[in-house]
Amino acid sequence: MKRVESYDKKLFWQLSLGLLAMGLAMRVTGGFAFAVIYVFILMSFAKNRTEWLLYFLLMTITMTNSNSLVIPKSVTFGIIARSVHFIIAGVLGLQLIVRQNSKKVTPLLMILLYIFYMACVAWRGWMPLVSYLKMLLFVVMYLGFYNVATAVASRSGVKVERLRSVFLSFAVFFVIGSVCLIPFPGLGTMSAEAFFRQFGYYPEGGLFMGMALHPQSLGPIVVAFGTVLFADILFSLKRWDVLYVSLLLCVPILVYKTGSRTAMGTMLIVFAFVGFIFMSARGIAGRWRARTLSILMVLVVIVGLILFSTPQMRHAVVMFALKYASDNQELVVNYETLASTRQGSIENQLANFRESPIIGNGFQVSKSMKAMQVVSWRQLLSAPVEKGVWITAVLEEGGGIGFLMLCIIFLNMIYLLWHRQVYIGLSVFMALLISNLGEFTMFSMTATGGIIWSLIFVGSALDAHRGRQQAVFRAY
Repeated sequence: MKRVESYDKKLFWQLSLGLLAMGLAMRVTGGFAFAVIYVFILMSFAKNRTEWLLYFLLMTITMTNSNSLVIPKSVTFGIIARSVHFIIAGVLGLQLIVRQNSKKVTPLLMILLYIFYMACVAWRGWMPLVSYLKMLLFVVMYLGFYNVATAVASRSGVKVERLRSVFLSFAVFFVIGSVCLIPFPGLGTMSAEAFFRQFGYYPEGGLFMGMALHPQSLGPIVVAFGTVLFADILFSLKRWDVLYVSLLLCVPILVYKTGSRTAMGTMLIVFAFVGFIFMSARGIAGRWRARTLSILMVLVVIVGLILFSTPQMRHAVVMFALKYASDNQELVVNYETLASTRQGSIENQLANFRESPIIGNGFQVSKSMKAMQVVSWRQLLSAPVEKGVWITAVLEEGGGIGFLMLCIIFLNMIYLLWHRQVYIGLSVFMALLISNLGEFTMFSMTATGGIIWSLIFVGSALDAHRGRQQAVFRAY
């Protein structure tokens, strides 16, 4: 069987340097330099380069969610970013008319059934205009990502090594870029004042956010990138690439630096899930499986010994789990202490759910928006909303009907992705579900949710390419 392609190294360096150049230009101009992206988008359309369109779409999301201390943004940047979302994703979505679908990617379309339901009931919600604008943005960008995955899955579409180059350039931006900021706490750490404005109290120490906009964003983002890296090695590459392994080694370091228990739990569960799939997956050579499982078992034993070998390390693990406990506080690990930072939002969402238990209160809106008499264009462009656990957030937004529908959709997606051997896409999808138990971002396509959804489609496209290669091999 022909060796599976890795990534296009020349393209990877071009894309990585392009991200660096854009970041530097935005820093010098305060974000105005991002307008040059229109020129590159036109060039991509002229040459019909779908992977370049994906790159610029991800660049827009990445710059929006990048550390503002490193890459400053302006109101003008926000307008440009929204227009780029609609231009690129809209054109990619229109290409679906002439592109053949892939069975490995089509299960991801099921989420649009929930969006359709919310469109039917959102007019009775807290702020219908904001809900419909967010639904429009979600659908347009979602179909754009879907089209890229379909293009890779087709025989005449995007070459898989070029897709990997796009993916790896953004992995380096967030992972390696964040590691480089560790020695510079003034840039890479959230200030105590900013923390107080958001959470209402001062932390004992700053929270590391690296190249992300917020510590709560960096954790899920690097875990999602790490999931694609780990699963792609096991299922597609079937070799330990130096760049892949280097990025993977940085992921747990960054998760620990963020102090995010949700990200740490997501990483442990999802990596174990990937290992479980690897042990039971079809089409994996016995020699590669045995050698890899031996390496992973040795790594698990070494990490376990490091974490629990001394009382000091065990104490550090417990303190991380309790997050905001002080050294002189009695350490009791139970559900109440682990869920204490989310309990307020959960209770508030359940109270709002009881006000409209059947159809909910609207898509991606908060109760405070109900009292808004005048809505500015700036509020419509951003309209940020913070919510906690996705279970109670969906109950609040979609009511009992929406929650039941979404659960059925998720179960069907998981079953179909598993049955069709979409192992990388399924692993990242599980990371999305688990990470959203701490921060509800799965429908925020211009925020963390958009980055993770893009990686779900990237993973599914890699799975589709692997499936096509296996089919060719069986034919011979």
